[in-house]
Amino acid sequence: MKKKLALLLALALPLGAAVPAGEGSPSAEAASAKQWLQLSSRATYYGEVANGQPNGQGTIRWGDDKYYSGSFAYGKRSGRGKYVNAYVDGGTQRQHRVVYQGSWSGDAMNGSGTRTEQVKEADGSPFSDGIEVGVFRANELNRGYKVVHAMADPDYSFSYRAKNYRLDILGSNVSLVSDWKTGTLFDVRYRKGSISRSYSLFQGSTDAEEKARLASLKYLRGVTDEVTPILWRFRALSERLTLK
Repeated sequence: MKKKLALLLALALPLGAAVPAGEGSPSAEAASAKQWLQLSSRATYYGEVANGQPNGQGTIRWGDDKYYSGSFAYGKRSGRGKYVNAYVDGGTQRQHRVVYQGSWSGDAMNGSGTRTEQVKEADGSPFSDGIEVGVFRANELNRGYKVVHAMADPDYSFSYRAKNYRLDILGSNVSLVSDWKTGTLFDVRYRKGSISRSYSLFQGSTDAEEKARLASLKYLRGVTDEVTPILWRFRALSERLTLK
């Protein structure tokens, strides 16, 4: 009966007339047509809109080199989306390209995601290539992995963080596990709860410093099984980085 009534109503209306809400038509809130919005002097938006602000799927652009495409809620980035920002550092004149794909809330990177950053010198030659994978809070990596390949010596830095846990390494990506076992990584800093251990490849300048370095080496060799999965993850992420 309801379907028949809706059909009769539609036939009775002139072409192009709106069907009253609740009588066979979607509500105004559900029918969110895509629109262009000028959000500021530099920011434009195209996508779904509710109450005059981004809501649903859309893309916001700040000039030619910065944009976000994904989900919005009440005018803010919220849900899943991709953010790209290419800019030049005013001091060093290095060229940066940042890409984040993952979860957003409150207009910030919040939740699981992947962030990459490529940096080139002013003349276009490579400087560094980095990746962060894990859980973000307020635009910063809160838990997970970070690997950076740079024009430096050593050329790799590795970082893993979790609740009450932190592991930072400087070294090569070629033989992380064997270098860990032999104590030949350039620099290692390990923290688990109240336990903190670190060592450098270089011998201590005093007997006391060398004694502490060797004690840390012995302790860290003892947690090899614990850190091996982290080291393999470091290696896998490093293979995604290229200095080009």
